[in-house]
Amino acid sequence: PIEVNGASIGDIPASYRIANIRKHEFPVIGIFVDPRVVPGFKYRVRPIQQNGHQEKWLFKRRALELESIGRGYSRRITFKADRGDLNHNPHYFWADSRPEGFAFELELVSPGDKFTVFDASSLPVGTLEITRNQVPQEEVGHRILEDGSLEKTVRIRSLCKVEWYEESNCDVIVPMSGVAISVKSKGFIKTKLIGVTIGSHPRRGFTLKAGINNRLRSTKVRGESIADVPTTYTITGLEAHELPVIGTYVDPRIVPGFYYRVRPAAGKRRPLFNGRILKLTSIGMGYGKRITFASDSLNHPDNYFWSDSHPDGLGFEPSAVRAGMKFEILAGNLRLGEATVFRADVPQVEKDQIIKKVRDDMIILTKHIHVDVTCHVTIDTRFDKSPEPLIMRISGTAIVTKTNKN
Repeated sequence: PIEVNGASIGDIPASYRIANIRKHEFPVIGIFVDPRVVPGFKYRVRPIQQNGHQEKWLFKRRALELESIGRGYSRRITFKADRGDLNHNPHYFWADSRPEGFAFELELVSPGDKFTVFDASSLPVGTLEITRNQVPQEEVGHRILEDGSLEKTVRIRSLCKVEWYEESNCDVIVPMSGVAISVKSKGFIKTKLIGVTIGSHPRRGFTLKAGINNRLRSTKVRGESIADVPTTYTITGLEAHELPVIGTYVDPRIVPGFYYRVRPAAGKRRPLFNGRILKLTSIGMGYGKRITFASDSLNHPDNYFWSDSHPDGLGFEPSAVRAGMKFEILAGNLRLGEATVFRADVPQVEKDQIIKKVRDDMIILTKHIHVDVTCHVTIDTRFDKSPEPLIMRISGTAIVTKTNKN
């Protein structure tokens, strides 16, 4: 048990004895609100129970942002409302509504938070997303800085999904531990993590900064991996779904016969060919490989460039489904209707590429590309010969096949 007194926070000198509170929790009871409970931060609230009673949590055990702490003897504690409940916010209670009091658990880092990972040299090396907190976050520091801002420091241990820029395996869930520092200034909170260990033993000493900035993403490629000149390049600024081309290096997933949108990795980042998605017709040989796309003019083709013409590199975005394409909707062999694509703005991500030799003179190349498009869908019906098309969002995996003969 612990004892708290209102006089310690400059309030009425009322004394309370609180049992069953844990090391990482802050007490709130009667007129006493622990000074480490501060609006703007997230807390999970547990009504303190007597020994032998089942543990309960407020707000479905969610960590919610604390909006305000009222004044007076009976202080209203208000948390942020859910979307759509601003006029009828149920997330509040009074500090003196339970004689046993309440326990507040701080949460600076929540599932779904995303960070950019920096190594000891302050170079961006990957991205990370928190999937689950393994243990409660224990506050180890609380101080007011010279500029009046408030800094909180906690220890964290979580599970996360990490993507290393130089590794292709990005869906592995690994443990992560470190120290989170949040600074609240003028209503805004900035959080970073220091001294972070991710996964296996060698990966230590990382710093995590909130948010993902794809302009910092670096991709290292080697000519040896495609049996070419043994050069090594680092491209900065590619999106996760873009395939790299730089100098002598052309990603082996870039294949003539498929469609791509091409964008410089740095600079103004405006796509080539006015942002159009074009069919790749050929990739030349040599150091500066000529990359040619289908042109509107056969006599004066201008849809080409050399792989080494952009020193910062290029990103190729694959495209399997484009606006204007039509598809039948089938259930087995039964036709249900037709879908016409009219928007395909979401980047399409190549999942894998399979090369299969079916006979001596034929090789089949199959790509699986995840798509998310918007379509006009018309359902066949015997009652209405001219049914009104419906607008639907459709996502899934597009299977695109090419043989060495077409």
